Amino acid sequence: MAFAAPVAHADASSDADALLTKGVELREKGRDEEALEVFRQALAKSPSARARAQVALAEQALGMWVLAETDLSAALASTGDPWITKNRGALEGALAVIQKRIATLEVRGAEQADVYVDGVRIGAGSGPFRVEAGKRTLEVRGAGFHSTTRTVELPPGGVARETVTLVPSPAAAGSAPPPPAGGVPPEERSRPAQEDPGSGQRLLGWAFVGTGAALVATGGVGMFVRKGIIDEYNATTCPGLGAEQPKSCDDQVSASRTWLTVSLLTLVGGGAFAVGGLVLVATAPSAEAPSKSTAASRPSLACSPTTAPAGMAIACAGRF
Repeated sequence: MAFAAPVAHADASSDADALLTKGVELREKGRDEEALEVFRQALAKSPSARARAQVALAEQALGMWVLAETDLSAALASTGDPWITKNRGALEGALAVIQKRIATLEVRGAEQADVYVDGVRIGAGSGPFRVEAGKRTLEVRGAGFHSTTRTVELPPGGVARETVTLVPSPAAAGSAPPPPAGGVPPEERSRPAQEDPGSGQRLLGWAFVGTGAALVATGGVGMFVRKGIIDEYNATTCPGLGAEQPKSCDDQVSASRTWLTVSLLTLVGGGAFAVGGLVLVATAPSAEAPSKSTAASRPSLACSPTTAPAGMAIACAGRF
């Protein structure tokens, strides 16, 4: 039992060496994707610096520059692997080639957001991030904010710095803070008083009263004009009603009758308008509406103007 662990380790190392040999053969045949899979199997069996370096070289061949830099840098950090020591110069040259294809990206303003390049999440915060150089699509996504997207140019082997300003989304911006404890929120204090429900009816009522007063005044003027016509008729030599008389006398009689009709209509109409207006004013609801039970038991009367075959009228309905 004491020799079980060393034997198992030796078997894993032997299997890893066989996989590395197979992977190299696949690369020589140009089958880099298959070789990468075999190298990763070897690394899983025996995580050696040599196996990681072979993974990195296969990733380089496939254009996976960021992964290749990470794996090759980790392999070169090992100082006890004979294969790494023997091939360090070539490996460092490969790393230099890889790093010329990569840029460093810093994103200011993304401290609490996720950063995506070409639709792939590369991390969170402002970075720095190692990204494949060239023209890329940068997107910054933050919870409660609108995402920000732009096209950026990442210089090979250089540094690109971008600044973003995240704008709160409507849902986050529209959330109102809780009202202060023990007080009325400012928006409640500044809210206008409730509208008077009876203001429109009262305004209409006073308009009716004014119209009625004008009609009554017109009727009074008409009666005064009619009296003047009658006085003039009596002062002339007209023979009187029922007798044949000159045309001027007939005109005076006709004018007197017309003014009588106009005066009576305006007086009656004015009185109706005035009374109806006063009723509208008196029955208009107040600003503080009563409760349902009180309103149901309280007598009420409502009137409004209407038309009838004989002319203008006031229609009233009430509950007592």
